[in-house]
Amino acid sequence: MSAILEEVAPEKSTDLPASECFNLLGITTLNEWDVLTFLHRHGTSLTSAAEIAVLLGGNKAGTSAALDRLASLELIQRSRGSQGVRLYRISIPTDPSRYSCFIELMRLAENRDGRLFLLRHLPRESRPPRRTHGLRLA
Repeated sequence: MSAILEEVAPEKSTDLPASECFNLLGITTLNEWDVLTFLHRHGTSLTSAAEIAVLLGGNKAGTSAALDRLASLELIQRSRGSQGVRLYRISIPTDPSRYSCFIELMRLAENRDGRLFLLRHLPRESRPPRRTHGLRLA
């Protein structure tokens, strides 16, 4: 068995390293992970993608895309939209290996060292370059 957190908590291990757990769950971006952990910590939430984006410090488009992806991966459930809001709820995986990875990643996310460890295994979304207004010199 490989240890998922040798540097942070060597006494705790899982069958798969963090990057493989993210792959098994289908989580590919930090934005998806942030949205999933937000919903896990807050339970069932009646909110909008824009409100979640504000709380997470992201943008509405990225948060909306993450919510769509998590719903397609069956990691969250959501109601139909009504007046711009939906009911969002975490959906625990039923497959034993996905369930094990989900629980282990959420356990690691409970403390700062675990969160920092997990951040190293997810790419940040690339942002388009900012346009500057003003004079451009050669």
